[in-house]
Amino acid sequence: MGRSTRRKLQSVFMHHELVTLAVFANQWMEAEEMHYTDAYRRERCMEVLQKFLGSKAGPGLLQEKMEHHMHGILSRLREDFPTISWKSILVFSYSAAGFTNDFIARLLNLRCPADASRLKTRLRDRIQESDSPYKKEYLALLPRKGCRVGEELQYLQDRRYRQLWKL
Repeated sequence: MGRSTRRKLQSVFMHHELVTLAVFANQWMEAEEMHYTDAYRRERCMEVLQKFLGSKAGPGLLQEKMEHHMHGILSRLREDFPTISWKSILVFSYSAAGFTNDFIARLLNLRCPADASRLKTRLRDRIQESDSPYKKEYLALLPRKGCRVGEELQYLQDRRYRQLWKL
């Protein structure tokens, strides 16, 4: 494969990976430029997020990518647990993506982050008690702590401040 072909493939890959962020940013900027009300801006923001992250109405890009790159993991989860709710599938996918309980609660319009934590605990317990051949894989994607992304951001922030103090 030639260098130009490789660069073209890399460009396509970058586009696929970053287009969701670009669309979201564009929608946000457009909403600010048009001086939309906060309520309308929030509604538009949630519509875009739902396309990318899924919602109670159906899957989004996150679930489609998980399904594709993880060899049908969400389909397998539904087969292993036929009575599982779509909300639980969303919680599973959000947890696998490393979303915080706070963010999960906001996406699912739950009362508080503790509600998201309870949903994850119930799902984890249900998987743990099962005899699914994919049990370990499911549990690996459903961490006990739902704040990996938050912890990583806090770590980076703390590290940045430590470096600033050294100057």
